Amino acid sequence: MQIYEGKIKSWKADKGFGFIQSRDEDKDIFIHIRDLKHSNYQPQQGDEIYYKVVADQEGRIRAYDAFIKGQELSNLYRKKSFKQKNRASLPKKHITRRAYNLGKLLLLFIACIPFVFSVLLIKEHRNVFPLFIYLLMSLATFFVYAIDKTKAHKNETRISEKTLHLFELLGGWPGALITQRVIRHKNKKISFQVIFWIIVIIHIAIWFDVLFFNSAVTGLFLCSFYSFC
Repeated sequence: MQIYEGKIKSWKADKGFGFIQSRDEDKDIFIHIRDLKHSNYQPQQGDEIYYKVVADQEGRIRAYDAFIKGQELSNLYRKKSFKQKNRASLPKKHITRRAYNLGKLLLLFIACIPFVFSVLLIKEHRNVFPLFIYLLMSLATFFVYAIDKTKAHKNETRISEKTLHLFELLGGWPGALITQRVIRHKNKKISFQVIFWIIVIIHIAIWFDVLFFNSAVTGLFLCSFYSFC
């Protein structure tokens, strides 16, 4: 199960529950004291917390199997963790590590696609504009992501997801793809990732059309919707 990071946004000690401000989700996550791995600690506002998520019978997301950074785990959870570690087999760890490394290589390959195609365009048409745009926007997108992550840590007003997607759409998606994994930002939110990958597919599809089909599909689209013909 995926482990998420966040901070305790509010906690009602008398009722034994509170809410987590997630670093990856816009909505606050509910957590009950029974789902904490500590026996003698009451969470405080601002505590850094690590947790897993599950949906209840009504489809609402809540946190469980959570622990506060810097706080001692209860003996019950220590024993459970020790047993789970002893059950983990070495081959399985190696398989997981290999799959993780292959995944990183695949993402790096995808991020390089527009730059390779831009070089091909330079050789065929001496047009350096796309390469310049992808480099500039990828760098700009990196800084925008980093600023948004910093704002999330400081509990300040965040950069909107529409703005992040706009930077990606304008050519910054390769930088976004790398940055999401390097600083672990926006790479776990499904709704965000869906839009992000749609942008990636659109860019790659246009490149294939321009380089291998002489812009036939793109031209047909412009003729149909914008009367450019």
